[in-house]
Amino acid sequence: MSQVDPPTIGKVCPDFGVSVITPSGNEKVINLHELRGKVVILEFWATYCAPCIPSLSHFERIKKQYGNAVEIIAISDENRDKVDAFIAKRNIHNVLFGMDWGRKLNELFFHHFIPHTVVIDKNGIVKAFTAPDEIDAEIVGKLIRNQKVEIVMKQEFQNTNSIASATSNTNLNKVSTVFSNIKNTPDANELRISLSPYAEGKSTEFIKESEKHWVFTNCTLPLMYQILYDQKESRVKLEVPDENKYASDPNNQYCLTVHIPESMDKSVPELALNQLAQLFPLKAKFESRNQMVFVLEKADSSVVVSTSDSTGIIQKGLTIKDLVSYLESNPHLVNNLAVLNQTGLPDTTLIDLDWFQNYNDVVPNKLKTLGLKGTERTVDLNCLILYEEKKITKDAP
Repeated sequence: MSQVDPPTIGKVCPDFGVSVITPSGNEKVINLHELRGKVVILEFWATYCAPCIPSLSHFERIKKQYGNAVEIIAISDENRDKVDAFIAKRNIHNVLFGMDWGRKLNELFFHHFIPHTVVIDKNGIVKAFTAPDEIDAEIVGKLIRNQKVEIVMKQEFQNTNSIASATSNTNLNKVSTVFSNIKNTPDANELRISLSPYAEGKSTEFIKESEKHWVFTNCTLPLMYQILYDQKESRVKLEVPDENKYASDPNNQYCLTVHIPESMDKSVPELALNQLAQLFPLKAKFESRNQMVFVLEKADSSVVVSTSDSTGIIQKGLTIKDLVSYLESNPHLVNNLAVLNQTGLPDTTLIDLDWFQNYNDVVPNKLKTLGLKGTERTVDLNCLILYEEKKITKDAP
């Protein structure tokens, strides 16, 4: 796939091709321009993603209702064998299953969490980046009839418990003034760091359009730090004298855009963190804290985690590192704890994981099938500590 501008809501979606599985089991490439005149729904999913499973049945019903007026493509970057095994067990025949070899579509339609739904209208216009439960038969019907629709956008990284640094009105006005004259769309060779107060009518969102262009909308400062340091929430600790003044609130949410030219040997996180450090009292550092964690261990020394399928071929599936990341990304499954691999197995060990349901009481059973168990334990954990920098005052002479 050649270099293209990222898809933008309200604009024509860049053309792309996706390899879909045919009824005969072969694959064929379908290009977006071939689907012009149909409503197109792209559903990014995975076999191990519990919320993804019912969404496929949901879209199966919508496809049956509207037939050729809509095309729904479920896109996975997993091993083909895993997808085939899933299809064989499910009564889903109308949704197309697309294989994202090389994760090109995942990069084009960037997202952090699945399920992730992209809606494109009959004219090729991107209408929404959202969640599958926001798309119902009524909305699809309106799109088919070229009627106006309102779709709730996906709120990635939104966390009502996140708290942000509050600054004085003077600082807010200063921030707004400093960046008020910056144009909306930066040039490819332009360095742009734009920070502004809360944007009315927009939800909390983070979009990584490319390695050189990141956009935060109505995010709290701790949330920005969490993303910029690439940390899960369970490993971030806010340690300030008064947490009440950091409550998630429009007065404490900001919009940050960082765009750096390809020629610059700097990263977006490096420049963004430097900018935040200059403007706000909230700082970040890594330190050890004694806290409860969810530890993955071997349940039985006689059980070996399988790394091959029935034919003895190594599966390119999930690794233990992926399992740790999945559990930390779904904290309700592990009582909101950080997860550590203490199985004695390398993080790269391949495992044959089907998928977790969205309930923490099934986690022990799923781990047991892998010869693993989870134990809550108190350990010293390296955490991202958010703190207020103390002002040093000098006595008057």
